[in-house]
Amino acid sequence: MTLTARLPGPATTVSGRGQRWAEARAGSLLALPAAVYFLVFWVVPFAGAVWLSFTDYELAGVPAWTGLDNYRRLIGDPGFWNSAQVTALYTVASVVPSIVLALAIAVPLSRPGRVNGVLRALVMIPAAMPLVATSMVWSAIFADEGLANTLIGLVGIGPQPWLADERLALWALVIMTTWKHLGLFVIILTAGLQGLPGGVFEAAAIDGAGPVRIFARITLPLLRRTLLFVLVIAVIGAMQSFVPAFLLTKGGPAGATEVLPLYLWATGFGFERMGYASAIAMVLLVAMLALSLVQFRVLRGGDDG
Repeated sequence: MTLTARLPGPATTVSGRGQRWAEARAGSLLALPAAVYFLVFWVVPFAGAVWLSFTDYELAGVPAWTGLDNYRRLIGDPGFWNSAQVTALYTVASVVPSIVLALAIAVPLSRPGRVNGVLRALVMIPAAMPLVATSMVWSAIFADEGLANTLIGLVGIGPQPWLADERLALWALVIMTTWKHLGLFVIILTAGLQGLPGGVFEAAAIDGAGPVRIFARITLPLLRRTLLFVLVIAVIGAMQSFVPAFLLTKGGPAGATEVLPLYLWATGFGFERMGYASAIAMVLLVAMLALSLVQFRVLRGGDDG
């Protein structure tokens, strides 16, 4: 009896191991296409860009190793520093109002109701539109006889050369970017607000806390992780922005809207200095990573999870 009872044990173990190996092989095969795609279209190009950033390479030539020369050249490049300044201003001016407006809209939209459900669907329309199409629409809006000049004409302001004036061109891009991304941020923040525990707010209301105090002391701290996510994707998206500046202004007038991605493109494909453009790309990548880490440290605070 004892021997008979013990016989199935090893057979079951071997069978279980075989099944796990089969599952592992099947999982590896299923993941193989994604792994190959990631390797070919992400890892290899990134490694190539890192290597090219240390070379003097033109599209028609052969890369020549120059070490840190490209990075030293960046220090004294006025075009690079102008683009960095434009990018910083564009990022701050587009991210801050986008998140503030999105939060102001998300709070009432997070309440249950059929009307709010319809409004949440409508507010996503700008985010769902292709960026190229959006840029062309806003180019028409900022034209001399476009909607923007029509609206300011209602309050007695004359037509403005939105995309041809150094003082206005960047702000025109900021307005378009804010409109484009507002809906996405609203939906993310609305989802975050709907996931907050309702009992905390009920207890605060019973204790006599007003709406402003509840929002400042309870809602914002509980929403911190969602705000962190929105802020990170907003900053990275703004620093990577290329299409609006390329289609609406081509970086002009006088470099007023030449953000770093556009300067990078012009350097690499316009002047065919791919090594120098790769160095610009690496600096931009490091800047985005550094800002993301700062945002994580500031907004996560003392959270360990």
